[in-house]
Amino acid sequence: MSLQALMQQAASAVDAGDLQRAEPLLYQIVGLNPRDAEAWHMLAAIAIRSGRGEEAIESAKRAHQLERRNHLYLNTLGIAHSEAGELEEAVRCFRRALKERSSHADSHYNLGKAQRKLEQWSDAERSYLRARQLDPGRAEVANNLAALYCRQGRYADAMPLLAEARARLPDDDTSAANMAIAVLATSGPEAAIEELSSFVARYPHAAAARAMLGRRLLAQGRYARGWQEYAWRHSLQVTAPLLRPGQRVLLLPDQGIGDHLFFLRFAARLRERAARVAFACPPKIRPLLDGTEVVDELGEAGCAEAQFDAAIAVGDLPQVLQETGTPPPLRLNRGPVEQWRERLAALGPAPYLGLTWRGGSKREVEREFGAKGEVPLFKEVSVELLASAIRDWRGTVLVLQRFPAAGEIETLSKILPRAAHDLSPLNEQLLDMAAVLSLIDEYVGVSNANMHIRAGVGKSARVLVPFPAEFRWMDDGDGSPWFPGFKVYRQPPSREWAVALGALRNDLST
Repeated sequence: MSLQALMQQAASAVDAGDLQRAEPLLYQIVGLNPRDAEAWHMLAAIAIRSGRGEEAIESAKRAHQLERRNHLYLNTLGIAHSEAGELEEAVRCFRRALKERSSHADSHYNLGKAQRKLEQWSDAERSYLRARQLDPGRAEVANNLAALYCRQGRYADAMPLLAEARARLPDDDTSAANMAIAVLATSGPEAAIEELSSFVARYPHAAAARAMLGRRLLAQGRYARGWQEYAWRHSLQVTAPLLRPGQRVLLLPDQGIGDHLFFLRFAARLRERAARVAFACPPKIRPLLDGTEVVDELGEAGCAEAQFDAAIAVGDLPQVLQETGTPPPLRLNRGPVEQWRERLAALGPAPYLGLTWRGGSKREVEREFGAKGEVPLFKEVSVELLASAIRDWRGTVLVLQRFPAAGEIETLSKILPRAAHDLSPLNEQLLDMAAVLSLIDEYVGVSNANMHIRAGVGKSARVLVPFPAEFRWMDDGDGSPWFPGFKVYRQPPSREWAVALGALRNDLST
């Protein structure tokens, strides 16, 4: 078969969405003619859509090397770098593409997305606006620009764009989610719930919108339906298994460390029904749970499901049990308390204040193609703002932030102004972290695994809750039924921290 015929077949398969058929044809083409730039370009596009970032970069580079001024190849190379998390390189590629073809709307749009991920808000806005000038009817551009405005608290600017995106893509759950956030900010929780409920009534298989609806219901204390909708978080409906008395049940890890500790609260109810309950426990948290009797057995992470009658993701326990209440935090092992009492005394005088300003993984760096799984939670307050709020603390400041970025501790120490002691490595040694959290006088931070550990050692904390609030911290009030005694400081829809951090400063000074 000629190269021309092979390319025709490959192109037809791509047009039909049959990437599995197209890819081997394209590899056959480049095997026969390694200088076929378009075949390499098509292979790069397939690798991107399949979530194979490094492979996409290599194929896109081959295409670009063969035709160095082709703006389409540069654009695809930029997408490949972005999917691999190489955002600065992605920006360079998109800018080079625009030097070759300044009127290419896709390159402006993709440049804007990379700039947004880099938190270059003004640059991203300019790129999106230019893309809209060149391609006014593209709903994805309107939606992304609206999401940027929501992130900045500019809901009046976002609303018309969201309405436009909704009109052009009525079944798109991303625009539905962005609209729900804008409605939550401008009209309140019940209006946001109604917005999402209306959408999922029309599009019942919109998993992301249903999961978001679940979180908003949970944040209002509407647990029965909330847990049902929350079960869609894995991008598909999870049907709760029918549990019969006397069964052996294996609980599987689900999401992050804090989620494991949170959802294991429901295991006590499960043990009332089941003959045996085991948890396939990640090694990192096992020291916190050993001997606590939260379950009958702490198994290895790779427990054989065949030994059990049912296997349930721990995050689905509330749905399975049809829970409508808020069980208390687990009681966790406190670790080497006396050892850490001495070590803290050596660092400085009491009272001790622990700090965490960032938790979870950034939504912005999630790839757009390939298997995504659940969108991770991300919470952050700038270290500069937090340092200003606690600078009058009269004792010793301890950094409990996991993986602080370069320069952050120095910035914190400069603003205080005194040394902040770096205990960030304890995030990898959770029994030591539990000991420290059981000893310190105050803990201030965004929601993270350490908040669950702090509750598990019987202490309270002061929690900075960005808008929109994670469901565990509810939509309003200065507390949460899930964390008795914790004080909540809420970022308003404007996304400004001044009032919340002012209240924190006053509370810490009394």
